[in-house]
Amino acid sequence: MQKLENEENKKMRLDEKEKDAIGEIFNIAVGSSSTALSMVLGTSVTLSIPDVELINTKELDMTYLEPAYAISVDYVKGLSGTNSLLLKKEDLLKIVSKMMYMEVTEIDELSESAICELMNQMMGASSTALASMLRHEVDISIPKIGLIKDTNSYKDFMYGQNENVLTVTFTLEIKDFLTTNFITVMSHEIYDSILEQLPILHA
Repeated sequence: MQKLENEENKKMRLDEKEKDAIGEIFNIAVGSSSTALSMVLGTSVTLSIPDVELINTKELDMTYLEPAYAISVDYVKGLSGTNSLLLKKEDLLKIVSKMMYMEVTEIDELSESAICELMNQMMGASSTALASMLRHEVDISIPKIGLIKDTNSYKDFMYGQNENVLTVTFTLEIKDFLTTNFITVMSHEIYDSILEQLPILHA
């Protein structure tokens, strides 16, 4: 029993080499995503250096985003697991309004399609960067979007009540328009796969 607990505790920690490697991956991925977002919005977009953390879902607090929209994708090739991006509803509506050149107060079928296309662009760019680092193809499913009023219920449903997840938090700045924070949450299968496959960790 003690041995099992020790193994679980070990899984909860990233050593410095692992953390630096994952941080570098997401630095590159963030750069690719910001370029894609900038092209869609037609203006300068800056994403901060990502803050990467391995955390148990019991300790993960995303209530500051409520009500939030969650956009989730599954990795279908090269990696396995679920990746969800959450941001404040009001901020997503502002971004969609800018994309569609009209005020959007609620997400309807048309605006949902626009969001999914945006996420396809951003996640696609991120997956390409990830594939380059891992040296093999990485592909994702079509994004799914939903309004989340209770982030605690959402994380328990998506990731379990006592599971380790990898979180990556950013500050998004759209020039002269919006500054906001958002978070991506990745299931343990994703970071396990990354750590197993990343060449720099096995050189």
